Amino acid sequence: MAECADAPLEKAWNSTCRVVFGRELGKLDDYREWLGGYLPKRSRRKSCLSGRDVSVAMDAYSQGAAFVSEGELAGKNGSKALTINQIKDLDSILAGMRENAVYSGNRHLGNSMAVENSDIVLDSQYVANSTNIEESQHVDSSFMVRKGSKCIFGSGILGQGEFLVRVVDSYSQKRSFECSIVGFAADCYFCHNVLSCHDMMFSFGQRNKSRCIANTQLPKEKYAALKAKILAEVADHIQREKSFPALSELVPAAAPAGANVALPPMKDAHDMRPIEKGFASTYSLLFKQAPSSIMDYEQWLAAHGLEMEEVGTAFGGRTWVPKNLPLFRGFPRERVVTMREALELGKNGAGEKVAGLAGAIKSLETVGYFTPELADGQNANLVSFPHAFNVVNAYKGHDGVSGEHIGISSFALNSKYVYGCYRAIESQFAMKCYNSQYLNRCFEMDSCNKCADSYFCHNSEALQDCMFCFNLKGRRHSVGNAELGKEKYAAVKGAVLQQLAEELGRSHSLKLSVFNLVEG
Repeated sequence: MAECADAPLEKAWNSTCRVVFGRELGKLDDYREWLGGYLPKRSRRKSCLSGRDVSVAMDAYSQGAAFVSEGELAGKNGSKALTINQIKDLDSILAGMRENAVYSGNRHLGNSMAVENSDIVLDSQYVANSTNIEESQHVDSSFMVRKGSKCIFGSGILGQGEFLVRVVDSYSQKRSFECSIVGFAADCYFCHNVLSCHDMMFSFGQRNKSRCIANTQLPKEKYAALKAKILAEVADHIQREKSFPALSELVPAAAPAGANVALPPMKDAHDMRPIEKGFASTYSLLFKQAPSSIMDYEQWLAAHGLEMEEVGTAFGGRTWVPKNLPLFRGFPRERVVTMREALELGKNGAGEKVAGLAGAIKSLETVGYFTPELADGQNANLVSFPHAFNVVNAYKGHDGVSGEHIGISSFALNSKYVYGCYRAIESQFAMKCYNSQYLNRCFEMDSCNKCADSYFCHNSEALQDCMFCFNLKGRRHSVGNAELGKEKYAAVKGAVLQQLAEELGRSHSLKLSVFNLVEG
């Protein structure tokens, strides 16, 4: 019998509350609605085999699509193969897919155990109500958690985190609550855009600081006493209301009168030529013809990814906010600033006026500003791409790490030449691929791993030269899970690509996607 996550998660929640708030707060289940407030939109479907709930990481699939749980797949290859008569042309392939293929959810892979109501969980233990969890333990109501994290609740987009509650967009963060864009830090509460700091509360735009409240550094004893008083008040409120307002809700919507930032203008050194060249290389590799400008394909490439909104700041700058991530969507627009503005505004402090929780919240009128930006490491030629670490030639996206030639993509990690992708990891020459890793020359791939030269595949691994394959492992020269042989496959692939390329040439988009292949 599979081990249940409930008891270990309850124990981890109690431990986390003691570490973060100084005391236990009660049953985890009482807080799950609040803890899930920062989760991106996901989906829950019914299995067409058992009628049981199936958790799915994205909400992009057609409403009529058929689903099963990963554990319900028959053997290694869980979708019925098409017949030769169903592989005559694109229309016959799609008709066969609608009859034979099913999507899968509740995917718990590798060395995972005690996972509940979660999808895309790899080598992780004791996970519930979460998506995209890798190599982590004791995770609840969270998303995109990686690299040995543990005791993570209501948090996401993070790695190497420990004892975190409602922390989003962080790395190597420990013992923190209600923070965003934080890293290499510890013991932070109600902080935003704080790096390489420890013992911080209600602070914004800080670097290499400690014992600050409202951006003001305090003596060690005074900070400790004030922290204990504020945390007791916060814990009382959480235990009474089973929630606490988000930091973005505590900051007043309007910027204070007279606030000013005097910064010299920056020279715009953006160059679209390498971006256009990189897109053309990937497009030509996939479709065997040259595209027009990447700008012509933007709307199509952006589908199923993060929608970036350009925002003019109160101080004359311009930045870009991912609208469909709940945390960023909650930023008051008059309080959104560029990173340069944020660091300048971080010089303003109000901590000397703080005597308790009410005073700390009042101080946010002065210090509370949010930036979606984090450009660190060695970056170059980021065009409307606000969040990057060691990235070169990126265009209109969010959160790239150690990559190059990234266009209209989000959460691209260690990847290059990826366009229109959402969470592509260790991949190259990929277009419109989602929640996948180790892809090479692939198009419209969803939840796939270690695939090459493949198109329109779902939940598959180790495919080479395959199209329209679902829940398949270790195959090549296959269409609709049917192995054709090299010559037959090449003929079918050529005809399909020609039809797709013609539609792309006419309309700069395709009606077909990996999410609408199966209508049920």
